[in-house]
Amino acid sequence: MSTYIPDINGDQHSSDVAAFMQKLFKYQLAVSTLHPSPPQAPDCPSGWSRELLDVCTNAVRMLIIALPTSSTFSWDFAEYCRDCKRSSLGCGGNIQREEEILRRWPPQYSPTAHVDEPRVFADPSGRIITWILPSIIPPHYQDKLYQAVCILEPSFTKKFHGNGERGSWRTDSAYFDPDNDYISTGLANLSAAWYMAGHKSPPYTTPFLQRSEGHKFVSVARDPFAVVSGILAITHPQQYEMAKEMKDSMITSGNCAEALGRWPTVFTAISVITNRESPFHRDLHESWKWFDFLLSFGPYKHAPLYLANLGIRVNNPPGTICIFGGRALWHGVRRVSPRVTLALYMRKNIQKELGIQSASWMTQQEYSNYIGPQRHNLRRHMPTNMNFVV
Repeated sequence: MSTYIPDINGDQHSSDVAAFMQKLFKYQLAVSTLHPSPPQAPDCPSGWSRELLDVCTNAVRMLIIALPTSSTFSWDFAEYCRDCKRSSLGCGGNIQREEEILRRWPPQYSPTAHVDEPRVFADPSGRIITWILPSIIPPHYQDKLYQAVCILEPSFTKKFHGNGERGSWRTDSAYFDPDNDYISTGLANLSAAWYMAGHKSPPYTTPFLQRSEGHKFVSVARDPFAVVSGILAITHPQQYEMAKEMKDSMITSGNCAEALGRWPTVFTAISVITNRESPFHRDLHESWKWFDFLLSFGPYKHAPLYLANLGIRVNNPPGTICIFGGRALWHGVRRVSPRVTLALYMRKNIQKELGIQSASWMTQQEYSNYIGPQRHNLRRHMPTNMNFVV
């Protein structure tokens, strides 16, 4: 039996985009702050479209703009997470316990602060808690994602339960708006390789991704998801490398190699959610030290995301990526329709089963090697154009 070679349109493309964005980020960060020994500027990858190149460079620019706007919290994030773990908060449905956490670890902002610009929030030790990247995915890439979701739409889960019936809030009809002309209401969970509930092995591929429609979904969304991988490579390099190692391990040894080769991002899974409110909750699938990505789009103006433990409200216009640990922060999203939300995340059980070392905290110190003496220049002297030739 021949070994499967990953499709250049998925796995390799995602890696190439992430590597380019990492190099560009380090170069621009160093040049902008007058670093005495900046790294070499990256070459434009052959065969790339001007569109993809522009999206990558603009995303890198926003990430650099976000850095000097860091807000430092008064409490230690690691200690806070340990307290949350001891308090057995579960999925965040115990309001009394969550309120006790809020009393012990008061939000930095009261009343709630509104965030509508690129920002980074960190603790006194430099641990990064969240990145806010408004409209970092441009409209034409949002259109690609919308086209992909329309391919997925017939496979949405629509079996919702009503008030008083047993089941998760995630499928409670009370939190969903009716179908609309933009997108029908529903949800879908996608993964090229994950474990069934209650099982450790072998991993399996979501059935939709095994069909021709799934192949088309991946192809249409290839570039936007590759850019998302590049953003992770910059905002949490350790988690990105861990995810790549997990993916490579499953490609070479698992039964999901073909799907993983097409899968266009390093994230283990993507949840597609349409026209749904999310009450305050926590996500239990991951490590306290990892990041999730929330990306929303659609014909709406704002879809406020609340991070209760920080005391901030993110205005969340279309194309915004909010990066934070879904387990660490009690969070919720107001009901706004029509709207599509993509939640990109990683499963802790896969990392443990593969025996791969877990990523640790992301800290601001990770960037210190690339910042020169003129840190204050970051906003004023950011290069606006690298003049790449395609």
